[in-house]
Amino acid sequence: MEPRSISPPLQEGEAKKPLTTIIFKFILHQWLLIGFGVGCVLAYYFPEVGKHGGIIKAEYSILYGAVALIFLISGLSIPKDKLLKHLLNYRLHLQAQGISFLVIPAIMTGLVRLIDATDYAEKVDRSVLAGYIILACLPTTIASNVVMTRAAGGDEAASLVEVFIANILGPFVTPGWAVALMPKSAAFDVWKESNGDLQGMYQSVFKGLGLSVFLPLAVGQLVRWKWAERTAWVMEKFYLAKLSTACLILLFW
Repeated sequence: MEPRSISPPLQEGEAKKPLTTIIFKFILHQWLLIGFGVGCVLAYYFPEVGKHGGIIKAEYSILYGAVALIFLISGLSIPKDKLLKHLLNYRLHLQAQGISFLVIPAIMTGLVRLIDATDYAEKVDRSVLAGYIILACLPTTIASNVVMTRAAGGDEAASLVEVFIANILGPFVTPGWAVALMPKSAAFDVWKESNGDLQGMYQSVFKGLGLSVFLPLAVGQLVRWKWAERTAWVMEKFYLAKLSTACLILLFW
């Protein structure tokens, strides 16, 4: 007869965790996705709060204030040499911008042209198809890209650099690229027309980038350079990285 093995007693740390602890830890780890859901629900029931010209004037307080706070925190948390390293990484630029401006538009253009060629009854509105192409040609998002990269444990500095490059190139690349990729059928001609006056668009885009992205990032980097140890202590003590995530949730509202 073989001797029975006796399992060692459970240590104190190995004791079965209560269900409330498991649920709490799950919420803590997934609070970004849960927050997005809460933001969408709030937007549905209280649309007057976050709409353009609403109670909190979201076109200023959120699109400028919340986004600026996200990039201020990024500037406080990322070392300058790490930003410079990724700024000089041309392979990263080719990969990220190539996917953003070449691969994704190519895939979407193929799908749109397939639908346009086979949808004889035009059940799909051609303005929707044109919107797909325009959306595919747009540069990557600004705030959500950086915050989600940080939340996923990715390289925030690399994400930040690619966001800058993409949104500087976007105003110059996207309009012409989107028009060039439109199907040749007459239904899309209205989307190819342009009055050629893009000055107002460029002013608005670069004003937004300057005030909500470049300026707060520069201020954050300056503060970090001047008071590196104090900045690191404040970032850790007051969980400022979590604050930037909360700002992103406000964008959903």
